[in-house]
Amino acid sequence: MNCPYVDNFVILVMEFRNFRLNILARLLIVLAALSLLAFWIINRHYLRVVYLSVVIVLLVVELFYFIDRRNRDLDHFLSALLNDDYMMVIKQYQKGRSYAGLYKTMNEIRQRFTTLSGEKELKIHYLGSLVEQTRVGIVSLDSDGKIQLVNRAFSDLTGITLAVAGSFMREVSSEFMDVISQVQPGRHLLKNWKAGETVKPLSMQVSGFRTGNDYFTLITVQDIRAELDEKELEAWQKLIRVLTHEIMNTVTPVISLSSSLNELLANNSDDIHNPVLSEKLKNGLNAIVDRSSGLMKFTEAYQHLARLPVPHIRRIQSSELLEKIATLVRPQMQKEKVDFRIVFNGKPEAFSCDPELIEQVLINLVKNAVDAVHGTAEPCIILGISEHRGYQMEISLEDNGEGIPAENMDKIFIPFFSTKQAGSGIGLSISRQIVLMHRGLLEVRSEPGKGAEFRILL
Repeated sequence: MNCPYVDNFVILVMEFRNFRLNILARLLIVLAALSLLAFWIINRHYLRVVYLSVVIVLLVVELFYFIDRRNRDLDHFLSALLNDDYMMVIKQYQKGRSYAGLYKTMNEIRQRFTTLSGEKELKIHYLGSLVEQTRVGIVSLDSDGKIQLVNRAFSDLTGITLAVAGSFMREVSSEFMDVISQVQPGRHLLKNWKAGETVKPLSMQVSGFRTGNDYFTLITVQDIRAELDEKELEAWQKLIRVLTHEIMNTVTPVISLSSSLNELLANNSDDIHNPVLSEKLKNGLNAIVDRSSGLMKFTEAYQHLARLPVPHIRRIQSSELLEKIATLVRPQMQKEKVDFRIVFNGKPEAFSCDPELIEQVLINLVKNAVDAVHGTAEPCIILGISEHRGYQMEISLEDNGEGIPAENMDKIFIPFFSTKQAGSGIGLSISRQIVLMHRGLLEVRSEPGKGAEFRILL
């Protein structure tokens, strides 16, 4: 396989050898002339000495010119390459036959650099167009906070029109820098950002990278109004379906029973004191009271779901949280004969959260896990804390129950959805809402017949 760089290098080596041979030949001629000059001086051929002296001077001048011309051309060629000037063309026919190979190679190298420079420019132009055309706002800052790269979408989304390459972001928008300083690398922040007269929900993400000895911060900004509106509409539709279902389940029998009692009274208005009639009225009214109480409990559960307290974040020890949860649930585990295990390697040692609210989440998950393993031959529940990249930590709760049916995986966090006969359906909804208030994630993985695993990422 031929390699142009290797071929050019071989030619340069050969030309360098030719250059040495040319120098050696000229030096030999000068030495021969000097020897002849000395001979003529000894023999007192003074006229010949004068002529030969002139010839020797011309030979020395030509030697220096030969060396200097080559050095000047090489210096000019290399300087042009260093300054990214690839338009220079060395005309070989003006340099003589001894220079032909060298300058041909220099022109080939220049052409190769021209090609590489063109390809580089095309790639830069392509990447620049790609960054400019994306709908995600992008800005890159160096370690001093100077803008190295910014696209039009960033200015459109944030309204920071003065953000241009070479300016300092702190001087352009101190408010934006204050917001970004709250975001840890690799994490994202949802922020209602005011751009002009419009308030937009923006997702801001920060990541850092190093190029050589330079450190850069890449910030991406994305408008998530459409996604939020879509999710909000979907959530409202699901909630309305659940509320309609629960209310209709209660109101329909109440209306039917009330109509029956009203008809019974209308047909027996003359015999109101009949014991049989009184007993039917009593039973019907008791049923109405029971269903009305059920509707009241449902309303109270909805009220509890909508009035969660604001988290009070503080640093706690991981071991302290595990010990407290173990103390709270161990009696129930012993009663249910469940093998309850804790997995913790000592990391992370501490993290930030509202311990009371996180305890409530874990207790809800443990209760669900106990119900899930009911009837399992060797019931087992594993609670663990471990490190997780991009988050403070991960809390996992795994059981070996029957698992969650695939058709229910996207419904388990919907308020008031429950597969239990006596369940309220708000436990997992409250748990997820609490985790979201901590800017975390509550995820579930399950296979039917192989149990389920809930993961809290904070």
